[in-house]
Amino acid sequence: MKHKRCLAVIDTKFPWMMSGFRYWENYYIKQERPDTFFFAVQPHTDPFPAKVYHLSEFENMVVKHGITDVYCVFLNLMLSLLGENVMGNEKVPGSNSLWSIRETIEKYNLQLHTTLYPGGGLDPSTPKEYIVRAGRSCRTIFTNINEVSNILPNSIFIPGMINSKFYTMQEKQSEYPIELVFCADNAIRKGFPTLVHAFNRLSDEFHLHIVGNWSKELYSLTNQNFTYHGALNPLQLRQLYKECHVFISCSTQDKFALDGFPTTAAGEAMATGCVLISTNARNDERIIENVQDYYEIEEDNPEMLYKTLNAVLDNFPAVQQMGYNAAKKIQSLLDAEMNVKMKLEFIFSDSQE
Repeated sequence: MKHKRCLAVIDTKFPWMMSGFRYWENYYIKQERPDTFFFAVQPHTDPFPAKVYHLSEFENMVVKHGITDVYCVFLNLMLSLLGENVMGNEKVPGSNSLWSIRETIEKYNLQLHTTLYPGGGLDPSTPKEYIVRAGRSCRTIFTNINEVSNILPNSIFIPGMINSKFYTMQEKQSEYPIELVFCADNAIRKGFPTLVHAFNRLSDEFHLHIVGNWSKELYSLTNQNFTYHGALNPLQLRQLYKECHVFISCSTQDKFALDGFPTTAAGEAMATGCVLISTNARNDERIIENVQDYYEIEEDNPEMLYKTLNAVLDNFPAVQQMGYNAAKKIQSLLDAEMNVKMKLEFIFSDSQE
C-alpha cells in the first residue's frame, strides 16, 4: 500500500512579505504542493494563498492530516524545534526552547528538512556541534555557505532565492544623474559610513536613494543629492529598482557574518537590471563573478567605492549592458520557483507516492 507524504512548513513570523525569500519560497511550495500545511510561531497578516496555523496546533494537524515531513529555514529555528537550542552556557541567537516539537517529531517519526543560510543563528563563531546536530537530525540539508558544506558534505547547494516573476528586468533610462540605491536594515555590518564617505565626494551626476531605517545617520551626508525613503514594501522597492541604475552593498565580514552573497536585496535589484557594486565578505564566487557580473569593492574602503562609481560614469553604456547580462544570470540562478521545485524533488526523492 502506498503511503502519501504530507509536508508541513514551520516559520517564526509568517506570512510576512518583508521576510523576503522565505515568503516567496513558501508561496511556491504551496503552488507546487497544494496539500502543504503552514505553521508560524507568530502568525502574521500579510496575504498568502493558504491558512497559516499557530505552532500550538501542530500535533493535532499531524494526527488529523497525516503530516509526515517538516521543513524550516535557519539553524536557530531547527534547533528550537528539536528542543536542543542550548549547549552548556551558550545559546544560538534567536533560538527558543519553548518552540520545541521534539516529542511530536519522535512520536510520529516525522522526517525533518532544513535550509541553513547565513543568519538565523549561523555565523563563523557558531559551534560546529550545532551544525552537526542539525545534520544528524535532518534527512535533507540545503545550504549556500561553506560553513555548512564543509561540515556536512552531504548537504545540497541551493543558492539564495528571489521571485524572478516579480522582479523582472527592465531597461533603464540612459540619462543622468546615475541613480544609485542602498537598501538595508540598519546594522554596523552594512557599512553605511563607507557609502557616506564615497558619496559625499561625488558630482551632481549621481543621485542616491536610501532605503531602510537610516534616519539618524543622514546627518553625515554633506552631498544633498539623495532621497531618503525609509522602509518600503516589495511593490515600492520593485518600482524603485526599475528606476535605478546601480545597487550598492558595503557589507562587512563582522563576527556575525549574517549576510550571504549577493544579499537578497542585491539579487532583487540585479534582477531588474541594476549594476551591482558590492563587497564580497564571504569570498563567494559560485553565483556571480567580479568584473563579469558585478564590481567588487573592498570592505571599509570608500576610496575604492568612489573610484568604481566614477568608472561607471565614464563607461555608462557598457556598464548598463553588463547589468542587463547579469540580470539574466540572476533570474536563472536565483529563481524561487525553479529552486523550490529542486528542493521538493530532494525532499520527496524516496517517496512511494
